[in-house]
Amino acid sequence: MSGFEFRAQLRSWVNPLARHKSTDRVFSGRFWVLVIGVLGFGLQGCVSARMSDRKIDQLFRESKYHEASEYLKAQIGASGPGSPGSEDELLYLLDAGLALHQAGEYEASNAYFALAEKHAGLNDYTSVSEEVGTLLTGENTKVYRGELFEKVLIHVYKALNDAVMGKIESALVEARLVHRRLEEIRAEGEPLLQQNAFARYLSAVLYEAEGEWNDAYVDYKKTRELLPQRSFVGRDLWRVAGILGMPDEMERWKAEYSLQGPDIDRKQNGPLSRRSGLGEVIVIFQNGLAPEKRPDPFYPSIPRFVARFNPVSEAEVFLDGRQVGKTQVLHDVEATAIANLDQKKAAIIAKRLAGRVAKAVVADQVRRRTNNEVLGALTELVLVLSDQADTRSWSLLPRDFQIFRIAVEPGTHDLQLRPIGASNLPAKTIQVAAGKKVFVSFRYMP
Repeated sequence: MSGFEFRAQLRSWVNPLARHKSTDRVFSGRFWVLVIGVLGFGLQGCVSARMSDRKIDQLFRESKYHEASEYLKAQIGASGPGSPGSEDELLYLLDAGLALHQAGEYEASNAYFALAEKHAGLNDYTSVSEEVGTLLTGENTKVYRGELFEKVLIHVYKALNDAVMGKIESALVEARLVHRRLEEIRAEGEPLLQQNAFARYLSAVLYEAEGEWNDAYVDYKKTRELLPQRSFVGRDLWRVAGILGMPDEMERWKAEYSLQGPDIDRKQNGPLSRRSGLGEVIVIFQNGLAPEKRPDPFYPSIPRFVARFNPVSEAEVFLDGRQVGKTQVLHDVEATAIANLDQKKAAIIAKRLAGRVAKAVVADQVRRRTNNEVLGALTELVLVLSDQADTRSWSLLPRDFQIFRIAVEPGTHDLQLRPIGASNLPAKTIQVAAGKKVFVSFRYMP
């Protein structure tokens, strides 16, 4: 029986009960069937289909991304839990896009991310009636709209898909959409924690690939605002300042980041072109798993993000069997998610307290209309038990995004990542042309 059918049946039972006030009637068999049904629906109806489906998570952990994508597509089908109009539709679309990205099916991945983007846009508001309804049930009974940082990452992944396919212009379109959204977030008064240094840096690299040096310089500076301690960002600022003919800026970055030796080697850090005789490999390392939303142990109706185990903090990069460096973190999804939810915690608590008051009022009305203390108490019990934390999130995101760049001779190269503390990731063979950038994406799952 569906939730809609159950509620219809529930009304057919409750109406006669409300008209009969005798004690004998209260303890009839139909009444107890009603109580058991209410308890079952109240407790089970609040469980997210996506968050309780561990098969998807397991397929990801086993790197079976093709199987995961096919499974997710089936769940998004007409009768699946991720079908259009369902509360968890966005989560299934996001995971399908991510699974296809990891499987190397970048066009298909973008198609699902486009659906997710459309869904998030159409459902980017909450109706008054829906908000009132969640006071009596819980946040997880309404359509999941996604956290701000998750919506930003939709465009980041679309840009990354295009970059890996070599579609630099298309990737830049998505990068600009990321910037627009980030500026909107900034204008709305959100703190810097909502900003995404990886998105800023990726767009700077894309601008470089198109020879748009002024725009690249602007985005490198914005990356520096978010991550001032990253030495490689200082090297990029020095290099692009040189290309733009700004010697004072070059000296500024050289002094601030103590650049020397290879950092200021013009051949390794000059503009790529066919004349330079070099190409460039940009390694994207998606490390670990984002934190998991769970009920707060002290306030079960309030969610909190909990970090998940990951022995890896960085990865060694091997090019043609030779170690050439290590990846560095550009965006910490874990820290962003935890800080984002902590910032909203006071508002969530206030709403759940209001919900407790609303539940008490409804239970009192049931008690008065039926003249039945037991039914009133059971109503309040069921409503309180249904008030569970909304633990939905894009849980298959990586814990962080890392990057490594290296100028290489044109030709065919073997590229491998060795996460420090874990097994090697499968090697990839890449073709690099002089004056071109090649983007390569890797994922490690603990």
